[in-house]
Amino acid sequence: MNNNLRRIYLSTLLMYVITSCIPPIHDRPPDPRTFDRSDTDLLELGYALPYFKDFMYALEITNLTYLMEEEGPYTVFAPVQASFSIFRMENKINHIDQFPEDELSEILRYHFIPGKWSLSGIPEGYHATLLSEKSTGNPIDLFVEKYDIFRINGLYIIDEPDLSTKNGYIHSIKSVLDIPTILDHLSINHEFSLFLEMLSRKDIDTDYLTLLSDDNPDTFFVPTNQAILSLLDNYPAWQTIDDIPAETLNEIIKNHHIRDENIVLNEVKEDLILTSINGNDLTIQIDYPKWKVIDKNSRTARINIQDIQGRNGIIHQIDRVLIP
Repeated sequence: MNNNLRRIYLSTLLMYVITSCIPPIHDRPPDPRTFDRSDTDLLELGYALPYFKDFMYALEITNLTYLMEEEGPYTVFAPVQASFSIFRMENKINHIDQFPEDELSEILRYHFIPGKWSLSGIPEGYHATLLSEKSTGNPIDLFVEKYDIFRINGLYIIDEPDLSTKNGYIHSIKSVLDIPTILDHLSINHEFSLFLEMLSRKDIDTDYLTLLSDDNPDTFFVPTNQAILSLLDNYPAWQTIDDIPAETLNEIIKNHHIRDENIVLNEVKEDLILTSINGNDLTIQIDYPKWKVIDKNSRTARINIQDIQGRNGIIHQIDRVLIP
């Protein structure tokens, strides 16, 4: 065998040895980004991605994997592995099995919203989740902001967006979402910052920051920042919220508060009279497509956004302060 043939033979033999050590391509785990995702459902994609291991296991032990198989469509904000590590640490547990199953089920349902929404396509504002408030069954809301960067409930937690399937989208996130209270909703939406400042005054007679975090349902008609600024403009002595006398501020807040009820306006079919906790009647007037709230002095406020649902009550955004 001449030298050229010998080199060719040795090269061929070497190539055979090298390639025989490489596992065949079908033995490799599939890359979900190369899936024909129109033929893949949310469940298949969730199981294909190793960084959803704890999320998928949590769905299994709460019997919620069926949500990923249904036609939906659903958009899923799925926490990655590191999120569950923090979750276990915060809850002082070593394994997700140690967390109460009913509470875990509620948390997981809060990560699903109806519709197939890419990150760029999802509308700003409030979105109903698959978790319901216990006394009424009204869906608890999730708040999306897009004006500078994409935020969920005030948090920038998107990890990997737009994993598309035939029955929805998965967007991986870097945190397990908390189920919001009324206080959380007031803190999340910048339009409510001045009302939250009212509730935080130390000289009023109710600790609202504690009350709005408890388990009793409450209904609040919450004026926007612009509505509160208009109130201050009408009273020259009140330059800021701190200038409003404590007794007056107490009565203003109470006039917007219905205690121990979760009033869902989407279920109201005719005019309704409610009584605020300071004893004043508030008439809810149906005026499609908007509602109005009218106080005993015939002051009228438009309800711009109704039924912002938290786990312990509901908010209706209004465009005027109702002064008792």
